[in-house]
Amino acid sequence: MIDGTIQGTTQEADQAVGCRTRFAGLLAPGLAADRLNRLALALRLSPLLQAPAGSAPLAVLLAGDGSAVPESDALWLPPVAAWIEPPADTGASDTADRLAPFLAEAAKSDLYLNLTTATAHDLQLGGRLLAALSARHPLEGDRRDDIELALHEAVSNALVHGNLGVAGMKELSAQELERFSRDLGDRLADPVLAGRRIVVTLRIDPAEDGRRLATVEITDEGAGFTPGPRANSGASGRGLDLIGNIADGLTIEDGGRRIRMRFRL
Repeated sequence: MIDGTIQGTTQEADQAVGCRTRFAGLLAPGLAADRLNRLALALRLSPLLQAPAGSAPLAVLLAGDGSAVPESDALWLPPVAAWIEPPADTGASDTADRLAPFLAEAAKSDLYLNLTTATAHDLQLGGRLLAALSARHPLEGDRRDDIELALHEAVSNALVHGNLGVAGMKELSAQELERFSRDLGDRLADPVLAGRRIVVTLRIDPAEDGRRLATVEITDEGAGFTPGPRANSGASGRGLDLIGNIADGLTIEDGGRRIRMRFRL
């Protein structure tokens, strides 16, 4: 845990990393087979209709229009290591060129996710990320529950308070709950706000004490915030006290748009 301050814990986790993941195949649920073949060929990846067990790392391309959000749990487990939604207004001819930088970024991490707010909101990302992490390093009991809670909180903050700019509930009342739900629905209906991106990266490294250390970074495109002494109050605090009590390291960067959490496994 951290002792009431927001700070990093290890120099290694902050250092730039090189290529960790070399992708071999591409899955795109809902995409026509001929287009998948052309796209995979342009990206020099193998087109796949399902994830084979025990294969090299794969990337999943999400359509982002609500028609092909993958419900299968298998698409969120190894060997899949990246989930990418193409940028908006991308024609078929330049899709590969637009996706190439995403894959280059994904190669720097053990797990990578880059989605719009609208798509991410429908996916329950905290649970998906926990499943992907625990498939690589088994988590049990209270530790699993705590990490899942921290991931849920951080993802929700990035989506709701960050990208959508919805103020947190100031009190537990029916009136505040109604206001919060109304604001959330209104902002999700705004294509500009719903199109903002959330990026999640996860790296697993050896720690100095012999245990493994998971570093999770979550970045949003919201207005940001400045952490203050009342870190758990309303929208501005984003539940930092809760996350800080669970994580073994917590850093806030880019004016509050990026949170880095570290968990000893």
